[in-house]
Amino acid sequence: MGSAGGRTADQSGAISAADREKIIASATDYIEAWLDSDPARMARCLHPELIKRSVETDPDTGLRTVDVLTRDVMVEATRKERRLARPYEVTLLDAYGDIATVKVLSSAYMDYLHVARWGDGWLLLNVLWQGRVEV
Repeated sequence: MGSAGGRTADQSGAISAADREKIIASATDYIEAWLDSDPARMARCLHPELIKRSVETDPDTGLRTVDVLTRDVMVEATRKERRLARPYEVTLLDAYGDIATVKVLSSAYMDYLHVARWGDGWLLLNVLWQGRVEV
């Protein structure tokens, strides 16, 4: 099995402790960049083709829709200052070879991240999120 970074995963798909740390670091960059309004840090952890989605309900019609954000939109939105409670949890749910799933639970959001090995690092490729409170 090939990868973006040229690595070949073994049959077990096991990842190293160093990779686990890099995955957690990328997810931590994501949430801390948002909380700290740091667009450079946000840009560093997002894949150029990132897609971030949320499922919304139209209050007038009750119809469900999908809101889609790109990497550029996320980086720009990160510039806005916000005051959110700091506690958050980053949990590596699963990893196999060159891919991983991470849960980020913060005071305001529940995010599920798909993270992929990219070169020597790990970048967020997909995000599915939902608000926990009105922000």
